[in-house]
Amino acid sequence: MGDPERSAEGPALTDHAQLHGCSCKVGQGDLTALLADAGFDTSPAAGDETGLLGIGDDAAARRLRDDLALVSTVDFFTPVVDDPYEFGRIAACNAASDAFATGATENTSCLVVLALPRELTDIAAQIVAGMADALAAVDGEVVGGHTVLNPWPLAGGAVTATAHPDQVRSSAGATPGDVLYLTKPLGTQPAAGALRTTDGEFAETVAETAPRPVERIGAEAVDWMTTPNRDAARALREHASAMTDVTGFGLLGQSRTLADRSGVGVELTRLPVIDGTPALSRLFGYGLETGESAETSGGLLAAVPPERAADAEAALADADVFYREVGRVTDDEGARLVDATVESVSR
Repeated sequence: MGDPERSAEGPALTDHAQLHGCSCKVGQGDLTALLADAGFDTSPAAGDETGLLGIGDDAAARRLRDDLALVSTVDFFTPVVDDPYEFGRIAACNAASDAFATGATENTSCLVVLALPRELTDIAAQIVAGMADALAAVDGEVVGGHTVLNPWPLAGGAVTATAHPDQVRSSAGATPGDVLYLTKPLGTQPAAGALRTTDGEFAETVAETAPRPVERIGAEAVDWMTTPNRDAARALREHASAMTDVTGFGLLGQSRTLADRSGVGVELTRLPVIDGTPALSRLFGYGLETGESAETSGGLLAAVPPERAADAEAALADADVFYREVGRVTDDEGARLVDATVESVSR
């Protein structure tokens, strides 16, 4: 489709929302309480004979035939960047990631969810074009959607994809001894926060705090946020015992979900981060170095049995997918950092 013409003097999207990207999600504890109060069973065993995944996982999955499963999910959020086209690309990658995290990577389609303030409706086409291009990059397409007026801008979509039922992965299958892999570095929240700080004295403080040019850190964050997780999912689904993706709950929060749903413990020993983001995180108070910083369109977190680890690493390398071993699964409970090494990553 290509990038439609747009003005560099266009509206700053992030000025129209008080929370940005996946940080606008309801908190992990609040969400758990909400589902319980509504009467939903979020245990891994919940569901009927056709349900492979359900409430509490990254997506829902239904067995349609012995050789075909349909995965569906919905995800949308506020702008994390000001450029409408890039916002669309990030939103589409993030929405599709929940399907890819289950191992479903074929026949990907998206019903766009778009909400804009009246004064921003002229950029709607740029956002949707970004989404369409991001989906085309993974052999997917936009097949429709719904657009409304709303005080805060929102973009994302309802995504469907298919897989063989044997390839569908849950966040509930990890076992003690499994190795944990992450397929993107962390740090999108402080990087994007720095990009949004362009005026006044605090902008000078941000620039002085950052060990690299803020624009470069931000550009790398956008590059990671628009990198789809499809190839990572295809490389890992044959080897992983459990998979999820890292978004608004941060690495620690998403590890906690995997641990709770699998009935195991998680120890995180390495935090790969976008070069320059730890200093920014300390300035903003985002908690990147404790695994708590929210991620937008983050990588996959996969638990892999140790006997399959070498094969998983080879598959990731063959697919030219970034990865790091970030921890292990234990017979304890919950998730925690254990002498975690912070590794800076640049591209």
